[in-house]
Amino acid sequence: MQVRLWSLTLGNFAIGTGAMIVPGMLNELSADLAVTPAQIGMLISAFAATVCLGGPFLASWTSAIERRRLLAGALVLYALMHLLAAFAPGYGSLLAVRMVTAVGAALFTAQAAATVGLMVPPEARGKAIGMVFLGWSIAAVVGTPIGAYLGAHIGWRPTLGLVGLVSALFAAAVWRQIPAGLFVAPIDRAAWKAVFADTPLLLAVSVTALQAIGLFIVFSYMALVLKDFIGATPTAISLLFLCFGITGVIGNVIAARVMDRVGPVRVGMVAMGCMLAALAAWPLARGSLPMTIVLTLIWGLGCFAINGSQQVRLIMMAPQLAAASVALNSSAIYMGQALGALLGGVIVTSLGTVALSYFGTVPMALAMAVSLYAANMSERRATLAASCES
Repeated sequence: MQVRLWSLTLGNFAIGTGAMIVPGMLNELSADLAVTPAQIGMLISAFAATVCLGGPFLASWTSAIERRRLLAGALVLYALMHLLAAFAPGYGSLLAVRMVTAVGAALFTAQAAATVGLMVPPEARGKAIGMVFLGWSIAAVVGTPIGAYLGAHIGWRPTLGLVGLVSALFAAAVWRQIPAGLFVAPIDRAAWKAVFADTPLLLAVSVTALQAIGLFIVFSYMALVLKDFIGATPTAISLLFLCFGITGVIGNVIAARVMDRVGPVRVGMVAMGCMLAALAAWPLARGSLPMTIVLTLIWGLGCFAINGSQQVRLIMMAPQLAAASVALNSSAIYMGQALGALLGGVIVTSLGTVALSYFGTVPMALAMAVSLYAANMSERRATLAASCES
C-alpha cells in the first residue's frame, strides 16, 4: 500500500512545483512581461484565491466521483494549463490561465489527503499523510530551485512547459497505482453545517490560514528580497531555494515519523516556532550571506511540516467530517497565500523589501496563539463528553 501512495506524493510534487514556481521566477517574469513585482505577486494571489474560493465547492461537486478518476483528471488539467501558460501572449492572458490552472490544484491537494484515509488504517494515517505531503517538500528542494535556475537561463515559458509535462507523467502514475472503486463520504449541506458548527475545528483551520499569510508575505517576494539584501545572482537564488527545500524535506520527514507519537498539535507548534524565529531574525540577514543561509534553513525546517500536521489534526478531530474539513483546510492554505502575496505586494511597493519580515511575524505569532487556544478548547470538550458518558 505504501508503494501506491508514492503516486500521490509525486502528484503533490507537481502541484507544489507549479504553485511555487512563480516566486522563483519573479525577477524574470517582471522583466520579460514589463510589469512590476507587485503585479507578478498578483499571479500568486489569483492562483491562490481561486483554490481558496473554489476548493470547498469543488469538493462538494466532485464527492461522488471515483477517486482515481478525479485525482488523475485534476493532474491532466494542471498539465494542460501549464502548457497553455507557456504560450501566453501577455500578462493578462497568463493571469487568466493561472486561475484555471488553480482548479487542478484545488482538486488534487485536498482530495489526495482524503484518499489516503481510505487506503491506510487509522493508526497509520499520520505517517501516510506526512508521506503524501512530502511531495510539496520535494517541490521546494527540486522544483522551486530548478524553476528559478531554468527561468533565468532558458526562460520562464519553457520552464512552465516542463511543469506541464511532469504533471502529465504523474497523472499516468496516479491512474496506474491508485486502486479503482474508492469513494469518499458525500459532502452535502449537512456535512458543511457540521463543520461550520464545530468551533475548535474552525479555529484549527484558521491556524492554517494565519501561518500561510505570515509565510507568503515574505516568500512570494523571496527572489527580490535576496537580490536586495545580499545582491544574490539567479544561481545564488536557486541555491538558497534549494537550502530552503532541503530542510523542508528534513522537517517533513521528522514530523511524519513523530506525528503519531507526539500528536499533530505539538508538531505544528514546533514548525511554526521555527518559521517565527526565522522571520523575526530576518533583518539581521541584510548584507550577510552566512546569516541568510542559517535563517533560510531554520525557516524551511518548519515550512512544510505544518501542512501535514494540520491535515492530520483535522482528521483526528472529526474523522467523519474529514473530506469537508480537509477541503476547507486546503482553501485556508491558499487563502493565506493569496492574502500574503497581496499584502506583500503592498508592503514592497510602499515600504520596500526590508519591511516584509516585520509584517510576516504578526500573523505567524497569532497562528501559534490560536493553535493553543483551539487545542485547549478541544480538550475541554472531550473531557466534558467523557464525563457525560460516565
